[in-house]
Amino acid sequence: MSTEQAFTSAYDQYSESILRHIYFRVSNHSKAEDLTQETFFKAWRYIANGEKVANLKAFFYQVANNLVIDYYRVKHKEIAPLENISEADVALRPDEDDKIDQTIDRELIKKSLTELSDDYRQVLLLRYIDDLSVKEIAKITDKTTSNVSVMIHRGLKILKKSEILKKRKVMEMAALLLGFFFKMFF
Repeated sequence: MSTEQAFTSAYDQYSESILRHIYFRVSNHSKAEDLTQETFFKAWRYIANGEKVANLKAFFYQVANNLVIDYYRVKHKEIAPLENISEADVALRPDEDDKIDQTIDRELIKKSLTELSDDYRQVLLLRYIDDLSVKEIAKITDKTTSNVSVMIHRGLKILKKSEILKKRKVMEMAALLLGFFFKMFF
């Protein structure tokens, strides 16, 4: 398989998850699309210049992460708080019986996530939303695997103090987070 074919295949495989990841970081769909396009463009230029990449998935996330950092550095903006997410952005299609419970859960999740630092939020997003391994997260964030594992543990520990996690197990919370973010984006 040629380099171009391998890259095209990787793009098809990872573009949606990279877009979703960037969207959660910048809270603007149009800007997320632009940064996703730039992510793959920069990655292609790097690879087309003959550079070798051992793990394309981690490489794409690393490029995307750097672009998000640059975006905020250039724009001198703070990351948009999760409180600014409108009901239209989080439109769920639940059964009517579950709608009230899900609305309460959604509000509790949003409140819990805002209590986390950006670093913890990013690591948890990469782990539970983007389903990346600890090793991949370490490469993306330029931290050791031990540091990433500790950050995941501590981030979940902080979330455990929230009302929703007092009622539910950690894995159920991960599923709730995944459902929350997936439905928020799609």
